[in-house]
Amino acid sequence: MILILLLSILSVSLAVDTALVSVYPFYDLIKEIGKGRFKTEVLIPPRADYHHYELTPGDILKVSKAKVVFVSGVPLGGWERKLGSLTKGKVVKLSRNIELIKFGRIGADPHLWLSPKRMKLVARNSYMGFVEVDPKGKRVFEDNLERVLKKLDKLDRLYSETLSKCRIRTLPVIHPSLGYLARDYRLKQIYLSGGHVHGGLMPKGLLSFVKELRSRGIDFILTVKGSPSKEVEVLKNEYNLKVYEINVKILPTKDTPDYFSVMEFNLSVLRKALRCM
Repeated sequence: MILILLLSILSVSLAVDTALVSVYPFYDLIKEIGKGRFKTEVLIPPRADYHHYELTPGDILKVSKAKVVFVSGVPLGGWERKLGSLTKGKVVKLSRNIELIKFGRIGADPHLWLSPKRMKLVARNSYMGFVEVDPKGKRVFEDNLERVLKKLDKLDRLYSETLSKCRIRTLPVIHPSLGYLARDYRLKQIYLSGGHVHGGLMPKGLLSFVKELRSRGIDFILTVKGSPSKEVEVLKNEYNLKVYEINVKILPTKDTPDYFSVMEFNLSVLRKALRCM
């Protein structure tokens, strides 16, 4: 009986608070920064459609129990706007004080994670969020942040060095997901859909897009890995464009299990597509 009581007390003393991350691309960084003080979980399954997701009862329960909820701050869907009203914990906007790319009425580009430079700002925002809810853990968070920033600095240098030596300086995409990457590494993004993340197939617009690509000497298109597209099939089969897949959603695989390895994979794709030396 005494042993059971002691084990119960020990389990309570070892319990850690939960930090919840709205979407997977931010997960690895926040997990590392909260390590030792928080157990970090991701709310939306990595392969889910962020824009049309519906919260489940299990999701709502997770949100209600979390001590801190990290959201993009650039709502990826109606579900993300609801999180503040579903939790008693603190809601931290990861895009706080970060300059966003906006598309008029469409809203802001949420793909901060595709630029290592922006992710350094995201990391600092998550650090401040952790300190606000757990001041006693500040030293732990500082040490964790320092390690994460070193890894991001290394990734940033790799991107800067590689992308500075590319013959092609344009990123051709169907939907504008590479804007921060383009802006932060002196590239230009051109896209088909006029700013909407899920634009429809537009034959006239498609032809105009192909003409622009050819005028720039571009014979390829960058697409979202794991997301088939009618537009891409047309560009590939009717206009003979090469297709290069970018892991836009940072989906983990056996060979690329975390943010950093996925971003290195993305850079290898860009190096080949952009003819980098």
